[in-house]
Amino acid sequence: MAAGPSANAATRSDRTAPLESPIQPLLRDIYAKFLDSRDGAVATYIPELSGVDPEQFGIALVTADGHLYEVGQTRAPFTIQSISKPLVYGLVLQDHGRDAVLERIGVEPSGEAFNEIRFDDDRNRPFNAMVNTGAIAASSLIRGAEAAERVTRMLDLFRALSGEAVTIDESVYRSELATGHRNRAIAYLELNNGMIVGDVDTHLDLYYRQCSILTSAASLAFIAATLANGGVHPRTGERALATKHVRDVLSVMTTCGMYDFAGEWELRIGLPAKSGVGGGIMAVLPGQLGIGVFSPRLDAHGNSHRGIRVCEELSDRLHLHLLADRGRARSAIRRSYRGSDIRSKRRRSQAARLLLDRLGTEIAVVELQGNLFFANTEQALRSVLELAEVRCLVLALGQVTAIDAVAAGLLRDLVDRLVTAGRMVRLAAVPASARKALAIGPAFYEADVTSALEACEDALLQAESEAAVGAASHLEDFEIVEELSPAELEILRGRLSRRAFRAGETIITEGSEADSLYFLLEGTVDVCVARVGEPGVTRLAAIDAGNVFGEVALLGKPPRTADVTAITAATVLELTAAAFAALSHKHPGIGAKLVIGVARSLSVRLRRANAAIQALEG
Repeated sequence: MAAGPSANAATRSDRTAPLESPIQPLLRDIYAKFLDSRDGAVATYIPELSGVDPEQFGIALVTADGHLYEVGQTRAPFTIQSISKPLVYGLVLQDHGRDAVLERIGVEPSGEAFNEIRFDDDRNRPFNAMVNTGAIAASSLIRGAEAAERVTRMLDLFRALSGEAVTIDESVYRSELATGHRNRAIAYLELNNGMIVGDVDTHLDLYYRQCSILTSAASLAFIAATLANGGVHPRTGERALATKHVRDVLSVMTTCGMYDFAGEWELRIGLPAKSGVGGGIMAVLPGQLGIGVFSPRLDAHGNSHRGIRVCEELSDRLHLHLLADRGRARSAIRRSYRGSDIRSKRRRSQAARLLLDRLGTEIAVVELQGNLFFANTEQALRSVLELAEVRCLVLALGQVTAIDAVAAGLLRDLVDRLVTAGRMVRLAAVPASARKALAIGPAFYEADVTSALEACEDALLQAESEAAVGAASHLEDFEIVEELSPAELEILRGRLSRRAFRAGETIITEGSEADSLYFLLEGTVDVCVARVGEPGVTRLAAIDAGNVFGEVALLGKPPRTADVTAITAATVLELTAAAFAALSHKHPGIGAKLVIGVARSLSVRLRRANAAIQALEG
């Protein structure tokens, strides 16, 4: 018998088949767990709802970036009913603003059933917009010159929230219109007490139409994901509601969305949510996802019996409860180090290097990461302010994914305080979105950390010694010749050619033969390589006077690995490979000392590179 495949071997079809997210089997498992549940009964007080198939069941989950997971009858249409209430509440918040709406509709839980005829007598208003009294008052506030315009504006909102066209179930609408006597009594009481104004029948007609809008579990999940995404539909990118109004909507959903079950819902499940007697439940985890569940059988509170249990299961298994302990928030500081640990890419003169060996601890680099908000930004700022003996601070924001207004204000205040105290501050690798939020002048920004380090090093060197920055050098100042006697230096000098280059002129071309070593007497040069697969170059180093470049010319004639270009007017002493060979033949001791000097210089740079790697890993 042929041996079967090993446990670790994948068949070709296994390897090419797309892998399934673990969320999908999780939904299937929850669906199967509650599929046989028959508790509850369909709503009958609206005659048209009594004929709904009670066996229908669907679960949908949409992430904040628009990915849909679904199982069961997620596209089965049903009327949205009371799930429309928070959405219309959001519309009237946009129409009138929070304060004006609060004058007409409260935000306190009533502790009563959804259709209870009870008001906040002290404020002469409904308790909240999630019960019928408040929802009818909210519908009356939808702006529009006439009834048709108000309906159109409402439907357009639902379209923007769901990302698809919406229609009204005319049969359910007519059924509610014919039998909604309790709601009619509510509306006339509100009119009598001045809670609403205008034509009662027109307001009620609009209310019945909003409750009769057709939706589905998948559509509810997209609406919820739009709310989770701050009011912007995750697929279409259309803004349906302003973020500030979404916050208010979710707040009222949290405290009042599940009627007289709201407290237990918050205890067990802990998500802003809304249910409807059509069998739907919509739940939101801000910033992360939206949930839509459809199952027509209702419990004693008027909530979908299966839907409640599905949401509780999802909350438990995916750890969704808003108030669940998720441990400490991720630190905003990715890592920090000093300028003595990591230098810029600038190769400076020996005098400058010696100064920076002493002054490097006065430069601090703090790399921030993730989403910045009050708590983690405040902790990061305390750490920054505790840094001792720092004259220059680099804040690197390249790993920051988002920054809210509060965090931006804290960072702006930090920069102001440091500058006022005489410190130098540079912001490195700042994304465009963060620049807009920070609103700090352009002089503070550097393209990357190494540019910021270079600016800080320049500032410290200039403060200590003008001569240390870009100073002209003489042959005897170069480290690679420090072992040569005066007589040997004179012999070497006789083999060197003095050359001058204009700013922007190329001295070495990548790929050319390495046939010369250069002693940089004056000016600064850049070492760059072409980027692979894209235009432009990457800067590897800037070299100041007092350094050599092109050292591999003493080790043979391999191809050059980078371009070297004068960024200022530059003066060099050139030692050609031919001149070096002749010098080594006639004066082998000088040749050997030069090779040892180059090796020593490369060794120092290698040790510094290793120290930088250790600092970044630490």
